[in-house]
This record gives sequence, C-alpha cells and structure tokens, in this order.
Amino acid sequence: MSAFLGKIHFWLYRKIQLVNEREALVLEKARASVGDLADELHETAVDTYGESIPADVPLDQVIDTANIHGWLQGQIEQSTVREASFIKDLLDCAGDEAIEPVLAAFMEQGMACGAVARDQLPEETASTIYDVMQNFYLNGMPCDGNDDVVENTEDVFTWGGDHRNQRGNWAKAGVDPRSMMAAYQAWFTGFVTAISPRFEFLVLPIESGVPNYSIVKKA
Repeated sequence: MSAFLGKIHFWLYRKIQLVNEREALVLEKARASVGDLADELHETAVDTYGESIPADVPLDQVIDTANIHGWLQGQIEQSTVREASFIKDLLDCAGDEAIEPVLAAFMEQGMACGAVARDQLPEETASTIYDVMQNFYLNGMPCDGNDDVVENTEDVFTWGGDHRNQRGNWAKAGVDPRSMMAAYQAWFTGFVTAISPRFEFLVLPIESGVPNYSIVKKA
C-alpha cells in the first residue's frame, strides 16, 4: 500500500482530519450554548453528507488506491461542506447564540495548531509563518492553486482573502460566505498568536469588498 501513497497524501489527510476535529469542537461548544438543538442539527449534516472518518483510522485503511486523487478531493468536499452546512444551520436556527461557539471553536483550534507549528518554524518571519500554516490549513487540493500573494517581505506577508478554493463548497452548503470568512479569520488569529508573539494577523479591507489578509510583525 505504501508504494501508492506519498507524503502529500498523508499531509492532506491530516488536514482533512483537522476539519473533522474542528467540526466536533463546534458541536461541543454549541451544545453548551444551544443544548440539544446542536446535536439535532449536527445529525442532519451527518445524514446529508456522511460521517467523518474516525481520527484513529490510518489513511492506508480507507483510501481508494485506484483513485487516490479523486478520493482525497471527495473527502475535502465532504468534510468542508458538512462543517459549513452545520454552521449554517446553527446560525439559521440559533442566531446570535451560535456565533460565539463557532468563532470560539475556530479560534481554539487555530491556537492549538499554532502551538504545534512552533516546532516546524525554520525562522521567525511572516512568510515562513504563512508557509508552515499550510501544514494545518485545508485550502483545497494542491492542484487548485495557491492564494494570490499581495506582499511578501520578512516582516509582512499579505494575501487575498477571497477563499476561492473554499467558496465552492460553502456554496454547496448554502452558508453565507461572510460567516465562514469570519470563522476562518478567528482561526488565522489564533494560529498566528500561538506560533509567534512577535507577529499578528490582520484583516485589511479593500475597495472590492473582499479583504486582504496579512501576517505582520508587531511594532
């Protein structure tokens, strides 16, 4: 089996698992806010999009080796659409009561990932923080292309915040993209805060209405 699987497949699988783990964290925090409604809405998302693969199941036990690329792409879509659909239903049914647990879950996981990522940081610069973040942040398949880089210096790394590799799955879930953007902005904030006290994550509004994101060295 290992002859069919490269490092990039395990790398992607781990990032898919992180989305599944975050979805479970959203559920946990939403329970504390809206009670049994959170479980009911999550069951609806699972019934519609399927259950996540348990975290302890190795990739080589579940992947379709006859269609590795297609299987991984399918898992990315299933995980991100299910999570976004669950969040949509929470916000639709519980309103303001659901906002805080969603943002808190994204922030908490971002910080946990940032703490782990400190050991992977070869040097403390804005661009290396962004590069290491890609080991945790599921942003489509590698063949989907990278973010549009706006600025890249030692102290500042800025990229387009259009989430173009994710918006298609958000549309399938029917969620307001502004809600998902806010959630991911919380995740980025947590990640950068945890990986380096010398840097911060900023959202930079621009005229198009779609912001830029920036990792900036603190003054």
